Amino acid sequence: MVVRRVAWRSPWLDMSTLALITIVLVKCLDRRWDEPPMLAPLLAVPPALAGIGAASVRRPLAYGGVSMLAALFVWLKPTEFAGSLPGATMFTIVVITAVATLGTAVNVRQERRIATVRSVAEAAQHALLRPPPQRLGGLGFDVVYVAAAAEAMVGGDLYEVTRTAEHGIRVIMGDVRGKGLDAVELAADILGMFRELAHDAHTLGELAIRLDTGLGRSLGRYEEFVTALLVEIDQESGRASIFNCGHPPPVLISAAAGDAEPGDPGNRSVALMEVPAPAPPLGLLALGDCSGGQLSLHLQPNDQLLLYTDGVTEARDARRRFYPLPERITALARAAVRTPASNGSARHGLLDLLRADLLKHVGAPLEDDAALLLIQAPATWSPSLATVTSHAEPIVS
Repeated sequence: MVVRRVAWRSPWLDMSTLALITIVLVKCLDRRWDEPPMLAPLLAVPPALAGIGAASVRRPLAYGGVSMLAALFVWLKPTEFAGSLPGATMFTIVVITAVATLGTAVNVRQERRIATVRSVAEAAQHALLRPPPQRLGGLGFDVVYVAAAAEAMVGGDLYEVTRTAEHGIRVIMGDVRGKGLDAVELAADILGMFRELAHDAHTLGELAIRLDTGLGRSLGRYEEFVTALLVEIDQESGRASIFNCGHPPPVLISAAAGDAEPGDPGNRSVALMEVPAPAPPLGLLALGDCSGGQLSLHLQPNDQLLLYTDGVTEARDARRRFYPLPERITALARAAVRTPASNGSARHGLLDLLRADLLKHVGAPLEDDAALLLIQAPATWSPSLATVTSHAEPIVS
């Protein structure tokens, strides 16, 4: 198991140590007969610094050995007023090297234990988050999961797509408040309940209530809640419903009639599908009003619906600015249509571009996991609804 370290520490520490030891040796070996080696105690500094962020005990041991060798040269230089200073310097180097080595050993052991817990959580999370089928009921699906930095705890992002006999395609995208194995366990329970209840609940509101009730039965076991987005799509007509339980609103990407030339596939509009008033998150649903948590719309042919977790919109750059998803998705959607992925699929190209753009904005690994799920409408729906337009107003053109 590899314990990651900050790469820049090693060369700077090596150069600083070399400079310090060189200065001490030059000053101490070039002193007059009647001058004591006053700078000799500084030789205990390198092994102390070497223990900071060391990936193994070899680094403080190596620095301690070099410092001890330099102290030995200082001790061998005859002087009138040296006294016990050279001997005290060597003793200090031995003590500090031992302390730094012991601290490094304990720290490495703890980090390996943390890395083991994280790897177990990641394995459990990946086992739960099964990739959706590329096509289901005429709809296309694609998903991208961007893991956080190795030092961050694994999150509780979740998603699932299922086809029901009476209610069409139902989708959940959720995010557990919390981190670690507890969040993964709660996400597993939510996914298990969704896979069962999605076939029985008559409406998305009823499905949300039953999921919330299922969490309530575990009261005391969980202290967290789950933001969730429930989507239902009729694969024959394109009618869609969205029920939002405190989750970031999905993004609708559709062909737009604008100033571009007719038939230009790059002419796209983007709209946030915001419900009138989001319902409380799952686990807290009974504490608020759910009457405004639903939105209905008609997906047009080739429309795309993007679901995501807050790891996307809360990703910050070096200036602590949030990632502007609605603004960026317009240009990315146009670029994805004009330059599709290697397999010829524009929807895969969109998520690839979005992931690259997100990581470029942050400039480093994300601080929180991010999940993106893209739903692609087919080229044609039922003729009776072919002329129906979406009620959503574009926010970016």
